Amino acid sequence: MTTPLIERLATTVGDSAHPVTDADRADLTAFLPLAQVYAETCGIGFDDVRSLALAVHALAFVRRVRADEHLDALDEELGDEIAPGRMAAVRTLVDAYCAPRGFSASDTEILLLALHFEAAAQLQHQTSQQA
Repeated sequence: MTTPLIERLATTVGDSAHPVTDADRADLTAFLPLAQVYAETCGIGFDDVRSLALAVHALAFVRRVRADEHLDALDEELGDEIAPGRMAAVRTLVDAYCAPRGFSASDTEILLLALHFEAAAQLQHQTSQQA
């Protein structure tokens, strides 16, 4: 699943000023399976749109941590929208990717990635209630 998603991402951003590079592909090949395992462990399904949105975010994320760039802090109230334990779990996921590479990720990165998982989980919950 990872390779087709990376190819879809590469096609999507191919005409941009920053197309997917070989380094990006290598980093996404390492990061996206970790994200997939986390989602599966939590029972979170990603549709095609949410998968691509996560991949786009993951591309920006791997580029920032590789370049040691850090985002400004976000409003802490955004964390109120996230299920208990998700921030810690996403921190574990991100650390599993970052630590072996000597990268570090800010709390803002964790929050933004956690919001992707939370949005997918909430959409899945809403869809199951409507069925």
